[in-house]
Amino acid sequence: MKVKEVLAELHYVGEATGVRQTYYVFRGHQHYLLLSFKKDDDASGNFNVVEAEAVAYVENKFRGAKGLTSKQLFEESKRTKHFRDRFVALNALYVLVASGKAAVDHRFKPSPLVFNLL
Repeated sequence: MKVKEVLAELHYVGEATGVRQTYYVFRGHQHYLLLSFKKDDDASGNFNVVEAEAVAYVENKFRGAKGLTSKQLFEESKRTKHFRDRFVALNALYVLVASGKAAVDHRFKPSPLVFNLL
């Protein structure tokens, strides 16, 4: 992955709220960039990069799925090249939430985040 490719011509997609963070999602040519900021310091935070191909895979294969967790997504997608761990799978789900193509199901607390794909 080349940094200049990831950061070139980013467009804001939306926000996804997790358990402790809000993720701000931007779309590049072949990647999504997820940013989150520290609660007590807006000048620092973290970022994650997710391939657009991985997000498209989730959207197409799991469209309409209810009660999907990142662990289930990772386990059911092990034979693909899209997810090296369950956190990449979780980030792909956050991209879909920010895009309006999935929603966090808040009925399941304190269990892991559960997603419903639209």
